[in-house]
Amino acid sequence: MADPITAEIIRNHLDTIAEQIFETICRSSPNSVVNETKDCGAGIYSYDGSTSKMVSRAGIIAHSFAGLSSSQTVLDFFRGDLHPGDALLVADSYHGGSHLGCWNVVVPVFFDGKPRFLTGGRLHVLDQGGPMAGAVNPQCREIWHEGFRIPPMKLYEKGARRRELWDWLMANNRLPDITEADVETMIGACRVGENQITELVERHGLEQVEDSLEWIFGYSERKFRDQVSAWPDGTYHGRFTVDSDYADHTDIDIRVAVTIDDDHMIVDFEGTDPQTDGLVNSVPANTIAYVSIALSALCPQIPVNSGFYEPVEIKMPEGTIVNAVSPAATVLGTIVCGGQIGQAVMKAFEQFVPQRVANVSIDIANNYCFGTDDREDRFLVASSSNPRQFFFWDMSPVAMSSSAAYGQDGWGAWATPFSVSRPANNEFTEVQFPTIYHQGEYAIDSAAPGQWRGSPAYIMRRTDRGASSTFATFNSQSLIHPLPGYAGGYEGTGNFCIIGENADEAICGEHMVAQTYDPSQVIFSHSGGGGGWGDPLDRDTEAVLDDVLDELVSLEGARHDYGVVIDPTTWTIDREATEHERARQRAEPSRTRRGLGREKAIQRAHIRHRIR
Repeated sequence: MADPITAEIIRNHLDTIAEQIFETICRSSPNSVVNETKDCGAGIYSYDGSTSKMVSRAGIIAHSFAGLSSSQTVLDFFRGDLHPGDALLVADSYHGGSHLGCWNVVVPVFFDGKPRFLTGGRLHVLDQGGPMAGAVNPQCREIWHEGFRIPPMKLYEKGARRRELWDWLMANNRLPDITEADVETMIGACRVGENQITELVERHGLEQVEDSLEWIFGYSERKFRDQVSAWPDGTYHGRFTVDSDYADHTDIDIRVAVTIDDDHMIVDFEGTDPQTDGLVNSVPANTIAYVSIALSALCPQIPVNSGFYEPVEIKMPEGTIVNAVSPAATVLGTIVCGGQIGQAVMKAFEQFVPQRVANVSIDIANNYCFGTDDREDRFLVASSSNPRQFFFWDMSPVAMSSSAAYGQDGWGAWATPFSVSRPANNEFTEVQFPTIYHQGEYAIDSAAPGQWRGSPAYIMRRTDRGASSTFATFNSQSLIHPLPGYAGGYEGTGNFCIIGENADEAICGEHMVAQTYDPSQVIFSHSGGGGGWGDPLDRDTEAVLDDVLDELVSLEGARHDYGVVIDPTTWTIDREATEHERARQRAEPSRTRRGLGREKAIQRAHIRHRIR
């Protein structure tokens, strides 16, 4: 029987080791998506000879949960053929992955001649060897159109490098230098974790550590069962809609029924729309990850590990967009429809625990550009075979997805489960790539109204001077169906991008844009932010005034969205006029629950005909 104090010491030690793996990846990778925006994750997994369990995690939480599925896959594939010194790689949606862009390294950690732990690292590579450079092929209609599929393989076997596999991988990648460094980064980070776990076991003994693991898993399970038991029994329904699959389908519904029965929970996606031939299908590893993310957000005081999820049964009808079958394309499934899965679940949770819900998805207003870097002084050599070629994945427009929560305004960037990420530094990006940023700021009146408001939209304008032979793929989501509000809060403003602003505009909203472009033309993005929480007419009037003074809300927006009348001469609240305005708005039989910023986005993106 484990001593609880010792078990907690071991749990915290393992959490620290997971953080070390994550930080080693971030600080060692030459990939700007990793070293700047931190699109990676780490995990420590136990192994009892048949089943892998997540013990600790760090980084982007979706990577850690998907990494558990990848770990189980490589264990099943190499069962009986694992050895000290092995390093395994997997990156296939239908072999334990989530999409081809995220590569997962697993290193088994041996004690008494058996693998007892695994360390895992996962990151997003810049190129995946598909028909189109970079991450997204807009013509993708099946998984073979996405890129190079990587089933479970050993890159190191008994400590020896499998040179033929390395050469094979790099021959199928446009950025072999960076990609090879990324894989070595993950292996090295996992080796750091392996050494730290070995030291932990040497200090406490294997029996003590394994007994502590059982206590750790059991504690999280007991705490979550107690929480589920405290919620009212019943079945609660949620729905969220994907704008488009970037092929031929629009308004794709994700439906979920959450049933609470004593200390047990069932999450059932029956009624969800079928998988499509577009780019947004999700596989079980990804769907389970987003359900787990939503649950962990509801219960932040419970340690996140496999024990937490023992009381949860997830039903994913095969052939639907949440459980696609091969050869369905999954290239954008980790964000779309992954984020929408999280939102559908949260809308069900809203019905029985409204004061804990908020947005749990990363959203997308994404652009990926490549071409020739014509600058004389280039900072980054992207490829030894073509040193002038650049691949620029601009992550800055993806940064706005945090909604409000009960008692808290949106905090200005990604939703909490992804808040380990950060926007890349614009000045350093301008050194690395042939681009110039002209604007990067919050848009006035764009924060979703609520008793607590969402994050404002982030608008970006840039040109790519110093480049030639340029091509871009832009894909946005949540424009027609923006991130939702909760408990009466308004929806977000929506995401869209424009190539060639004020010229021959190509607007990317519900449809993908993939085309050559003039690098001197302005690229614009509008990342729309999460929803509000609670009725905006209940917002503290002084908070509205503060937002006006901070230039987040205009005088018109204060009246339109919050019923607050502010004197433009004294910049004070007209209390009597505000009382009358709020009473008038509350009395409206068909009050429009849409903020001024949302109305402006609808007009700017030319989507009025698509809005119900």
